[in-house]
Amino acid sequence: MKTLTKIRLINWHLFENTTIHCAGSTYFIGINGAGKSTILDAVQFALVGGQRDVRFNQAALAGGKRTLASYVRGELGTEGQRFLRKDATGVIALEFRNPDGTFFSHGAIIDAFADGRNPNIVYFIVNGSGLDEGWFFEGDAASGAVYDSRSFKRHLDHYSFPPGGRAQTFSRLEDYRVHLLNRLGQLKESFPAKIVKGLAFSPLTDIRSFVHNYLLDENLLDVKTLQAQLETLRHFEDLAANVRGRISELDTIEELDKERLANKRRRTTNGYITRRSQGEIYTKDLKQSRLQLDEIRLNLSRLQLQREELEETQKFALNALIHAKSALEKDEASRRSNELKEKLAAVAAELNLLHQRQKDVNVALKKERSDAQKLEKMLLADGQNIPTELETFQTEPFDYAQDRHASRNTLINYQSFITNLSQDYTRQHAILNEQAQQLRAEAESLEDEIRKLKTGDREVSYERLAPQASQLRQLLRAELGLGSDEVTFLCTQLEIPNEEWQNAIEGILGKSRFTLLVPPAHYDSAMKLYRDLRHKHGLHGVALLDTERILANATAQNRITSSLASEVTTSHPAARAFVDLLLQHYTKCDSLQELREHRTAVTRECFVRRNYTDSHLDPHFYRRWFIGERATLSQIENRQQRLDELAQEMIAFNEREGALKERLALTSEKMRPLIELENMLESLSILAEREAEQEKLKVELDALDLDNAETLKAKVNRAQVEYDRLLTEASRMDGRIGGMNVEVENLAGERIPRLEGEIAASIQKAEDFLASENADDETRAEIEKEYANRLERQPVVVICENASRYEGNYQAAEAKNRDLLRDAKHAYSVRYDFGYDDEEHAEKYLAERAKLIESELPEFEAKIAKQRAMAEEELVENFIHRLREQIEEARQQLGYLNKTLANLRFGGERYEFITQPASNLRGMYAMVLDSQNVLGASLFDSDFRQKHQQAWDLLLERLTINNQDDASLSRELREIQDYRAYLQYDIRIHYPNGDSALLSKINAKKSGGETTTPFYVAMAASFAQAYRMNQPRPSDTIRLALFDEAFGKMDTARTASALQFMHDAGLQVLLATPPDKSGALLPYVDTVCTVVRKNNHAFVIGVDKRELMEEIDV
Repeated sequence: MKTLTKIRLINWHLFENTTIHCAGSTYFIGINGAGKSTILDAVQFALVGGQRDVRFNQAALAGGKRTLASYVRGELGTEGQRFLRKDATGVIALEFRNPDGTFFSHGAIIDAFADGRNPNIVYFIVNGSGLDEGWFFEGDAASGAVYDSRSFKRHLDHYSFPPGGRAQTFSRLEDYRVHLLNRLGQLKESFPAKIVKGLAFSPLTDIRSFVHNYLLDENLLDVKTLQAQLETLRHFEDLAANVRGRISELDTIEELDKERLANKRRRTTNGYITRRSQGEIYTKDLKQSRLQLDEIRLNLSRLQLQREELEETQKFALNALIHAKSALEKDEASRRSNELKEKLAAVAAELNLLHQRQKDVNVALKKERSDAQKLEKMLLADGQNIPTELETFQTEPFDYAQDRHASRNTLINYQSFITNLSQDYTRQHAILNEQAQQLRAEAESLEDEIRKLKTGDREVSYERLAPQASQLRQLLRAELGLGSDEVTFLCTQLEIPNEEWQNAIEGILGKSRFTLLVPPAHYDSAMKLYRDLRHKHGLHGVALLDTERILANATAQNRITSSLASEVTTSHPAARAFVDLLLQHYTKCDSLQELREHRTAVTRECFVRRNYTDSHLDPHFYRRWFIGERATLSQIENRQQRLDELAQEMIAFNEREGALKERLALTSEKMRPLIELENMLESLSILAEREAEQEKLKVELDALDLDNAETLKAKVNRAQVEYDRLLTEASRMDGRIGGMNVEVENLAGERIPRLEGEIAASIQKAEDFLASENADDETRAEIEKEYANRLERQPVVVICENASRYEGNYQAAEAKNRDLLRDAKHAYSVRYDFGYDDEEHAEKYLAERAKLIESELPEFEAKIAKQRAMAEEELVENFIHRLREQIEEARQQLGYLNKTLANLRFGGERYEFITQPASNLRGMYAMVLDSQNVLGASLFDSDFRQKHQQAWDLLLERLTINNQDDASLSRELREIQDYRAYLQYDIRIHYPNGDSALLSKINAKKSGGETTTPFYVAMAASFAQAYRMNQPRPSDTIRLALFDEAFGKMDTARTASALQFMHDAGLQVLLATPPDKSGALLPYVDTVCTVVRKNNHAFVIGVDKRELMEEIDV
């Protein structure tokens, strides 16, 4: 066993030149900050070396992080003096005694620099010699300077060592470690990490963290190559998937193109049959028409012969009628009877008309008198007197036969009255319409103004109440190029905080509210423009404030709080001066009585006194507010109020208009009916005369002798009947002959030639249609064959009807297919940046499909196969197999540790580490262990993958995580790289009575000391394993175990037992704690040192253990 005997520190933090003697286990006692951890950090660096691998005490310097340079330069962490030294060289050296009594030493010389350069380090090992002052100082240790690293190397190379002594220096850490591990007892390369972990050890209850931090070293699998290969594989698969997607879309285009051709063939066949079958129908009609023409011509010849025979018979009948009428006309009584009958018929017809007119007159007169009664009521309702014309019209009998002139005068007078009244009502209606139009125009204007005011446009208010000022403002902005905020109205620059004085201020300012303000620099230009345009635009009475002069003449004085001007606020200096000028002399008063006390004053109610004269302000000037933020709301409210008033007025207007319309209906619309009534009454004046004439004609007719005349008359009637019959028959025959001639003409001159033309045209249309569709001979033959087949199955009319009926369907189907094909081509072209063509066919796309299928897809599939083989080789060899080896090594390592623990007892208890697959990675664990059974098969395609599909998917998912900047994703990848994550750890505690329990199950039931004890035992066992202390023959190694502030949660008994356990295990413990822990630890250590800090210097003082224990007992 090699034992540590001395620790030498030169320029190490607060230690300037300190030698610490160690005999067995050494205990460093000191308050926090004294330097205990600093000593352990020095021992750690000497044993481990390298700035990246050590873990210097992190809690010793608040807010900072200790480094090698900060230790050598003596970082204090205070504002006044940060470092104890500038450029400095520090020394750390350890001395060990071999079992044969010889010594060896090792350590490091460190140069640290104030300019921040990385330290220079030289490591050394001296065999066959203990520590010597002469190694480190030029001269004696008290006064000599410390050799820097380069000088030390040269000095040691030529130093005279005692017999057997030999020195080695190293600039490379790797060389130093190799020789040091051999010198310390041929320790493994994992020893430095175990020292670092032991020093950093703090009591835990988490078994997994303990195993990860202190037992099993982190050794993450390098997956960069695998990830790159999987990424390349995925890239090729994405490219292949892209090609397959393109092929799939091109398949759709191919199907649509095939459907296009099929639709075109169906439409072409149907179109040809439609046209050709129509010709067949025309041919059938032509045959029927020709037969019909022959039949009509034959019937026409027969009828013409019958017509000639009838004409002869007709001549004989006409002669008989003429002879009969001649005999009748020669009879005088018969002649007079005919005359009287004709006159009676005329008089009877006239009387029928007069009687009907008499009825119409009665109806019309009743209607007009009823309307006259309504009009009378309306006049009475209007408070007017009833005129005589209206009363007479309602009482006049209107008997034209008795008193024609009285009736006519009554009607004429009534017409004149109605005309005058109608004209009066019409004038009223026109006036009413004009007033209503004005109200509607005002309402529309108010609504427009409200909309503008609600959007913040206050110009409408100025245009309405101050049109000339608003026009001048627009001219100034346009001509002078000024902004809206440069030409403003005075009212826009003012505010009236107290609403109670708003009316008074608005009323007194009046038109001054619209005084225009312009920047002083533009005043002269504005006045010139005003002068030039005043007549052209009628700009009179507009005020333009000379802002420069009013500010120059304004006197600085305190504004009187009782003045009306004090109620106005503004940030505009010129506006302030102008308002003061206008309102300063008005005193605010609360009552009329108070008003009398002043020469010029005003009340809230707008009573104003000027020169001892009182008056009330015209509401016209303050009804609408223009000053301040509330002005807009006030103007909106005023306009809305006026809108409400207009609505009420419109209701009244509508009522008046309705009444006028009723009166106009009874007056202006009565002129025509009254004139018609007058004309009808006039025509009834001959009624009595016609009735007398009718009676006279009847008497004369009854007195005539008509016997002979009746006989002659009967003969005439018979002859007339016969002649009329013959005429009718002749007319009928002529009609038939004419009809037949028309039919012959239609058939021979129109229908047959037209059908012949239609037949030729249909055949030509069918041929032209095929030509327009570019039908080749094969297509023509197939279409003709289809047409012939249909003629065999169906009548040509049915064929034509069906073809015509479905022609639109075929066209729609082809159009739909054309749209789908166009959309598919366009979508493909856009998605894959493929040049779009507007051809009806898809030849370009089908050529692209063939190229993808025959060339690109096989190329990508070959690349995928090759890349998959590479990725699989990397996955198997450098991930799965390596991971399986690491897991097996971890279990083996824990097995070795368990062998050591099997020989160690703590209070009779024995501890054993157990493992099982981690639950979250159980599937991947099974897959990794099962991979050794896969021989010669591809993991990507074998049953192995199907068996472990879920684990396989998880593995590939984490290996192909793209965003490594995401902490959670990075943790997931790191987890599968870490072989330790695949195991779940626990400690089985074996009790003296044979029982056992798992530490994870009793953590919550036991005290902190009880649950941390197994970890100290495990750490001790870990060190024992590293030093090969469980071998049959004791190994010649060091036995150091470093603990900083250990046993914090353990009670006194367990702390003592833990130290005793480590002592019995053969470990040389270096231990550091604060003084309050020392009482329980002193009995179980060999050497006790107190660490003291004074004035930024640290010292180590050896203490007699027995004396210290006696002092503590006292």
